[in-house]
Amino acid sequence: MEGTRRKSGRRVSRRRLVAASLAGLVLAGGLLVATANGVLAVSAAGSGGAYKLTGERLEGDAFRQRTDVIVERDGTRHPIAVVSAERARVKGLCASLLVPTPFGPVTLRGSAGRTRPVLATGIVINTDRVKGAETSFRDLRVGLLPEGGVGASTGHAVVERPEFTSWLATAGTFRMSDVDVSIKAGRHECF
Repeated sequence: MEGTRRKSGRRVSRRRLVAASLAGLVLAGGLLVATANGVLAVSAAGSGGAYKLTGERLEGDAFRQRTDVIVERDGTRHPIAVVSAERARVKGLCASLLVPTPFGPVTLRGSAGRTRPVLATGIVINTDRVKGAETSFRDLRVGLLPEGGVGASTGHAVVERPEFTSWLATAGTFRMSDVDVSIKAGRHECF
């Protein structure tokens, strides 16, 4: 049998279906490789929910933090901290997003930087939770911001075992090694 029937009566060639599927997979793989090598800018957002980020060690330069509020489509407001850095290095990065489905929760989970730290420039993270086992700052400044709200800045920061709950993350460049992305049924979040 060369094809399958659609409701419209037209036939779909299996060869065309396989070719289109392979082309899509090659394109997706190329985008993943380009992002991992820092060729493309990256942005990640949890579809309607927060995702979790952890690492063994986070080190960065020119960190800034300010308060803000994000509003979901249904009007729900979430107070957040907008954390940015000119440069950041993360050893042992883990990112996970829990997605509810009619068949139960599914976890999209990715990891990178086990042998070489993940490098990012121009990174911005919207978060409502930041935790670290041990943190050190150099040139720390905390106070009211001219545009309103409270903020902080530091010349250099090191966070051991950081944990973030994030609504959005963007980076100008993002360079990764040891990339491992999986989709698993159930709860397999980073923390």
